[in-house]
Amino acid sequence: MISSRALYQRATRHVPGGVHSNTRFQAPHPTYFARAEGAHLWDVEGNRYLDCTMGNGSVLLGHAHPQVDDAVCAAVRSGLTTGVETEAAVVAAELMAQIIPDFGKVRFANTGTEALMHALAIARHRTGREKVAKAEGSYHGWFDPLWVSTWATAEQVGPAERPAAPPSSAGLSKVAADTVVLPYNDLDATERLLREHAAELAAVVVEPVLIDIGFIPATAEYLAMLRALTTELGIVLIFDELLTGFRLAPGGARQVYGIVPDLTTYGKALANGYPIAAVEGAAELMAATDPSVGGPVGWVGTYNGHGTAVAATAAALPLLADGTAQGYLDKLGERLRDGFGELAGRHGIPVVLAGAGGHFQPYFLPAPATGYRTAMASDARRYAILHRTAREHGVLLPAKPLLHAALSTAHTEDDVDLLLGAAAEAFATMERET
Repeated sequence: MISSRALYQRATRHVPGGVHSNTRFQAPHPTYFARAEGAHLWDVEGNRYLDCTMGNGSVLLGHAHPQVDDAVCAAVRSGLTTGVETEAAVVAAELMAQIIPDFGKVRFANTGTEALMHALAIARHRTGREKVAKAEGSYHGWFDPLWVSTWATAEQVGPAERPAAPPSSAGLSKVAADTVVLPYNDLDATERLLREHAAELAAVVVEPVLIDIGFIPATAEYLAMLRALTTELGIVLIFDELLTGFRLAPGGARQVYGIVPDLTTYGKALANGYPIAAVEGAAELMAATDPSVGGPVGWVGTYNGHGTAVAATAAALPLLADGTAQGYLDKLGERLRDGFGELAGRHGIPVVLAGAGGHFQPYFLPAPATGYRTAMASDARRYAILHRTAREHGVLLPAKPLLHAALSTAHTEDDVDLLLGAAAEAFATMERET
């Protein structure tokens, strides 16, 4: 039988780190998986795991969902893969329009990074400006001007009222340093920075909930201020709903907060794990990409609207439209939250389990995190104990303390109880080691 260790040794001959996304690497070697079904993964050695990562949150309906996979198999049998338009792409767009409040027009891409690149091009064309502002600690993909201030260290973040823009990778263009970083949920400091840079800013990009560092919701007042101020200053407001879309509510954070941005990016839950993303926005803005009217902003991509991805989207969205899936996920989340609260009280370990829509994040803090700086203070050592103990019980959680875990509609109350059983052992270990 093949082992993950043997595969890692083979892979590293040709692949740096043996993985194709750095977040999948774990010492002493990554785990290589053979199959998935429902809420579970099986590694190449036959070990079964309860999956609480779910494709970084994209697999909302569970692995190998029959309705989605049947649609994908039918698309494969049709022989249509890429480079052409299909009926499924039309159906997928129509379904999005039915689900998302105040829907404008939409175009498909392949990844969240691509979607943000397109959205920024539209914003720059609209405004004639170059710079972008983003929230401190948010992750919007690996496009240079947005890949700053992500998982930065305490030494890198700068003053709280005027955060720095440390690069999140070597090799970024020097223009990345020009990105304006906003202190999340700080109304006064954010307004001051936006007014100061208004003449240079094409766009403000914001996650309505910071999920790539766990789960930190924006206040309604903060998002309302951004909407009003960007309108006043002529800046394009972009919501990154790649992780909030279709999980927080059928219409995503837009539905929850009742605030409509100029452009929105979607991905993850659109196709239950198949690779697709989208940019939706006001018709007048999206017209800039319209080839039938000579729109000057390009939108090209061989794999855009790929046959299997749009088929998966057309099959997945009807299952998310009436709120039943989201309600079930919130019920599981409440059970998990209650369990963590009981464990915290029993063992005297401060913890806040944040989350909604199946997303969840344990912060080992005495009070909820309100932004990146408070999230940074979460006890990484205690999270490491939880992660290790869960793994010993066959439960997969993200390895890093500031990522995000996720459930799916394939998870059950028994699955939540399995995680809580592992957490109980972990909390007992934390108490002994305090």
